[in-house]
Amino acid sequence: TVTSNALHVVVFVTEPFPEGYGGAIYFNWPNPDPTWQYLGFISNNKPSAIFKASQLKTGASGSGLGSMFGVSAGGSQPQLGISALKLDEIEQLTAANDSSALTISSNVQFVQTMLDNLYNYLSSFAVTQQQMSASSEHWVKLSTVNQWYERFKTRMTNNPNFWKK
Repeated sequence: TVTSNALHVVVFVTEPFPEGYGGAIYFNWPNPDPTWQYLGFISNNKPSAIFKASQLKTGASGSGLGSMFGVSAGGSQPQLGISALKLDEIEQLTAANDSSALTISSNVQFVQTMLDNLYNYLSSFAVTQQQMSASSEHWVKLSTVNQWYERFKTRMTNNPNFWKK
């Protein structure tokens, strides 16, 4: 039995989609009127996805799909629907706000925030050459960190998946 305490929905591609197609993922909590909420998609290039379903509202306004998946209104179990669509149609869909699917743009946003934080943290320890003491610590010029930071940001902007190589 699945309850409203369920935290995540995980979906995998087990058979390839036809070229140019993917699966739009919809979720419906049990209620008198089906309210299918679009979570995201899977495709041959993105064969799995994890969606945070615990925050989806049981009474939230859905996509107006009614019983498109051949399921009558009512029922006691949450329902998952997958609709095979052309990828350009899927791109036009908007995911439910709380589904929290991990996307490339959220990866880029995370990395950007992390880099900003690291740079600000390191900058707070910057000292002049005169302030450096003779010790066993190694020093890196802040300009070197800045140069690396700018190059990394450029690489992330140009290809968010460059680090997977």
